[in-house]
Amino acid sequence: MVISPHTFELRLNVDAQEYQKWTDRAFKNSKGSHKVIVESYGYEDRAFSEMGVTIEYHNYNESRKNFKRNIRLIVNPSKLLGGDDLNLWKPNNDNIDKLIKRVKICIENYFDSKYKLKNFTLARIDFTVNIDVGGREYVSNYIKILNKLSKVKGYKLKYKKSDEKWYDKDLSFDLAGNSNGVEFTAYDKEAALKKKKKEDESRINKAKGVLRIEVRLVKKKSINKYTNETSAEKQIKDLSKKSEKIFMENFTRIIPHGDFYKKSEAVSIINSKISKSVMRKKMLRLLELVPEKKSLHEAQKAMNDRDMKGIMYEFEKLRLSPVIISKRMKVDRLRCLYDYFVD
Repeated sequence: MVISPHTFELRLNVDAQEYQKWTDRAFKNSKGSHKVIVESYGYEDRAFSEMGVTIEYHNYNESRKNFKRNIRLIVNPSKLLGGDDLNLWKPNNDNIDKLIKRVKICIENYFDSKYKLKNFTLARIDFTVNIDVGGREYVSNYIKILNKLSKVKGYKLKYKKSDEKWYDKDLSFDLAGNSNGVEFTAYDKEAALKKKKKEDESRINKAKGVLRIEVRLVKKKSINKYTNETSAEKQIKDLSKKSEKIFMENFTRIIPHGDFYKKSEAVSIINSKISKSVMRKKMLRLLELVPEKKSLHEAQKAMNDRDMKGIMYEFEKLRLSPVIISKRMKVDRLRCLYDYFVD
């Protein structure tokens, strides 16, 4: 299973004069498929989009505190290396060096050597895995199950009910860290591609059955947690080599171990496998509370049991998730997501 950076963002703060200079130049040079798009934050220049690099000009409202105009490069490493995000690149010394070289060329060409990679800071990096779960219906079922987790310790749901006009929770599960600068998402890759205009049909077909999962470091402190390097170049190199470690460390904080079953089967497994009556009652109580509280974390809090780690360990030993499949779902069992990483 390949886990690698799927996107990273480089950021450069500029003054009003520089901002105007480069946006004017972007519009002047735009033509054909190389367009400058007006966005809510400013502008998006697609000069290098086919290569995997998009340039964004952010011009925030001046009434905001610490107002700064900035230029951002949104880089898709797989695409920049000649592939695509359905065949993720596997970081090694050679392709990391090649990636850095191509990023430098893009920056120097676009800015006529006025700016270089060393002038930018790394503001965000996303680590990604594509899991083929065997079909669109299974992708949908996993997303429904993950949404039953709801709030996770240290995280909150990224989107609110007010976002439902554009956000479809049947297609993704999204969390944002309360203070750790980490985001987590699991989504239907095929559905995401279908939403894009003029997406190649062969890519859509290739994405069938793919559950895309991403761990994003979106703040300086979350990036600095995993690297002591200070330059963007060295940070990208260092973090790319640590892709699997960073991804799994955050994945395990969110996703419980075990297969997912309907309630009757989960109860049967606990009753037949757990001999100690006290532990058995606790585990059965947790099964009841998860759907009642609509969150595994809230269910654990409601139990207020000092031995919650022990309870969760017993579930893990049984290869049983405390999050159960609802009656309305047409599947009786879903494999533990951790199993896909060792196939």
